[in-house]
Order: sequence, then C-alpha cells, then structure tokens
Amino acid sequence: MRSARLTKDQISGDKDQKKVCILHRNENAKTRVKENFENSEIKKRFRTDDHFLNAFTVSSNAFFDHNLNLEPSETEIPKLQDDLRNINKNINRELTRDYVNEAKGVLSLIQSVQLDTDKKTIETKVKVHMEFEKNLMEALNELNNRFDSIYNDLEKCLSKGVEESVQLCVASTNELIAPNIDKRGFHKILQALCKNGGCYWSKNWDVVLDLNRQLAKHLDEYIHEYFDQIFPVNGKTGKSVQEQIDKFSIFQSDSVYPSSDILHYIQNFIKTEETILKASLNMDVVAMKKDIYSSIKKTIENEMASGYKKAAALRGTGSMNERQILLINTVDERKQDMFNKAKIEMLKKFNNLKLYIKDALESGLKRAMELLLSQTSKFKWMDVSTEINELERLSEQLSD
Repeated sequence: MRSARLTKDQISGDKDQKKVCILHRNENAKTRVKENFENSEIKKRFRTDDHFLNAFTVSSNAFFDHNLNLEPSETEIPKLQDDLRNINKNINRELTRDYVNEAKGVLSLIQSVQLDTDKKTIETKVKVHMEFEKNLMEALNELNNRFDSIYNDLEKCLSKGVEESVQLCVASTNELIAPNIDKRGFHKILQALCKNGGCYWSKNWDVVLDLNRQLAKHLDEYIHEYFDQIFPVNGKTGKSVQEQIDKFSIFQSDSVYPSSDILHYIQNFIKTEETILKASLNMDVVAMKKDIYSSIKKTIENEMASGYKKAAALRGTGSMNERQILLINTVDERKQDMFNKAKIEMLKKFNNLKLYIKDALESGLKRAMELLLSQTSKFKWMDVSTEINELERLSEQLSD
C-alpha cells in the first residue's frame, strides 16, 4: 500500500511540475511577444493603446488533456474565445447596420417615387437634382483642396528624407553588409541576401538582415509621424484620410427648398447612398495605405535589383570583399535617383488615392441622383413610410 501511495504521490508531483513548467513557458512566451512588439516597426509607426495587443498561449491538446491538471482558464482558450466572440459581435453589428441602411435607402426611393404624382412634384425633383449636382461639385472641390494640403505637407517630409538618405545611405549600407563580427560565416549570409533581393533571414528567424529597409529607414524616419496623422489606427488627427471622407457631404443646411414628404424621402435615399459610399471607401483606404507605405522599400528594391544580381554571381577567393564593394558602389551611384524615385512613387500613389476617392464619390452619387430622377410612378405602391421610420429607429440604436 505504501508503495502504491508513493507512486500516486510521484505521479501527482510530476503533474504539478509539468503544469508549473507549462505555465512558466507560456508566460515567458507572452512576455517575448509583447517585448518584440514594443520594439517592432508596427509599434513605432502606429498609435497604439495598452489594449492594442492581447497575446494568448493556447493549446487544444492542453485544453482537453485532463492529465495535465490545468484549469480551463489556465489554457487561456476561454479568454481567446471571449475575444473572438466580441470581435464577431462587433462585425455582425456593423453588417446589420449596413443592411438596415441599405434597406432604408431602397424604401425611401420607393416612397419618393409613389409621391411623384403631379407635374409640380416632378419639377421639384428636377430642381433638387440640380441643387445636389451643384453641391456635389462644391464638395468635391473642397475635398480636393484638403487632399492637396496633405499632399504638400507629405512632399516636404519626403524631400527632407531624401536629403538625409543621400547623405547617410553609404554609411547605413556599410553598417549592414560589413558588420564588426566573425566574417567566416557572414559571407554565406551576404550571398544569400543578394540572391534574395536584399533580404536575409535565418531558418528560425533569429537573424534578419534587410538592406532595402536599411536604405529606406531615413525616409521612413522623416515621414512616419506625418504618415501616422494621415492614416491613424484610431482617433482623429485633423489630417487623416478617413476624416476627409467623413467631412464630405452634398447636404447643406441652407437648402433653398422647403421641407416636404417627397424631399424627406429623396434626402433619405441620397444620404443612405452617400453613407454607404463613404463606409466602403474607408475600407478601401486601409488596403491602399499598405501599398503607399510599402512603396519606398519596393522602389529601393527595384533600383537595387541589378546590383544584387551581380553581387550574388561573384565567386572565388575575395568574393565577399568584392560583393561588399559592389553593393556600396551601387548605392553610392544610384542614391540620388533612387531616393527621388521613392519619393515620387509615394506621392503618385497618394495622389492616386485622392483621385480614386473623388471618382468613387462623384460617380456613385451621380448614379444615385440619376436613378432617383429616372423613376416615375405609373401605379400605386404600398405606403412604406412606417417601415422607413422603424428602420431609422433601428439604425440609430445600432449606431449607439
């Protein structure tokens, strides 16, 4: 019996020790992830709060293995499940709000059409359409001016970054490709870097060398603060692209037409279309932001491509030294043109973003106006004003 008890105690002790080891390992893993994030480019480039990053060390095996003696909460899967539920709830709320707004817009169009019963009403619709078109042109001009102001400030930041990059790029290159370390293994790393277009990473990712990013860092340093203002993760900066889109509207408080039922439903329809367009554009901006931000590094990589190819082809005694000299000379010869092209490319992409937004708003709202004007009522439809009011209340609740 004593032997059996000892065996059970030993088993229990082993379980407890394994549990402690798992929890200790998981805590260390979370700490490393958070420390790496704090020192990462993401943290440097974007505004974040204390709740921006939640790290969970989860294992489905540990969750279902009762022999490990872990409480469900200690596996962190319940915490992860709660986070995923909240994310899903928010997504569903946004989708529901979008569906409600679209339905309200369609019903408003139907209601405006069936109120279109006499010549005077038709004339009112034509005049309102003309007012909307005039307001649209004015709103687009205002939007264009705000974007031009942002563009000019971005151009100033980039120009300073180009000057700094030209002055320091050779030293930055030398720092990366000729480090003060044991060079017996570095020649393979450098050759791999050249073969891979300027970037090397070890199998376990504990060593990452990126000459393109190294060359881009001075430009990045000059624009990252302003870039954060143009494309913030959250909050208002007064300069953000999202804010410029949100400010855009063809509705003015001083409409020359008195309020009426048909005008109410016309405005409802156009406002809904405007809201849908702006929400869609804000999602497009997120994708285009990534392309704009990465354009500097991509331009540098393209400009350095032939140098990398030549350096990778070098072989034999002294090839490492030749490779280093070739890369440094390539940077030195192309620096002015290379960084100017990077600047021009980023500005071009930002200008394309502006044109994309303007075109989407103009074409989308003109299409909605034309649809409104082209519809006429030839027969009596069901009155949907009650349904519209109900959707308006629901939309307000979903926005709270």
